[in-house]
Amino acid sequence: MKRIQRIGAALAAATFIPLGSLAMPASAQAAAPGLLASVQSQGRWINLGHDSHTPIKVWRVKRQYKSQSKTLQVVFRCWDGGDKTKIMATLFRVVTGDVGWPVKSSNWQYCGNGVKHYLKIKAKKGTNYQVMLELKGHKHTIEYWMQNEL
Repeated sequence: MKRIQRIGAALAAATFIPLGSLAMPASAQAAAPGLLASVQSQGRWINLGHDSHTPIKVWRVKRQYKSQSKTLQVVFRCWDGGDKTKIMATLFRVVTGDVGWPVKSSNWQYCGNGVKHYLKIKAKKGTNYQVMLELKGHKHTIEYWMQNEL
């Protein structure tokens, strides 16, 4: 066990490069503290759920997602095969069962060939949300992810 700990410590020491030893221009060195802060403030996303549906025009997902933070987003996409079909997502705040109201809708976006589109809202933590995806054009495969920001 001690041998594994020594090997781990040796690897960690071998891969550590002090920031001061890197050759950076003076302007980059001056901006480095700000860059580090901006990267840390961007946050991370966790997936609450992911699903896809075979070719369809309107899909209201039955599953409800409880927001675990104040920012919730849906990432969605479809494949149109070049026929210029458009997709739109709507997030609903669910009160009870299927009773709720729309919180925000995205604009109509071209499906493209699986290009990802995003719809982000300020959510109420602990509240249930549901997504509906609509296509304008022909039926196509739809895929989405529900995400919370940590």
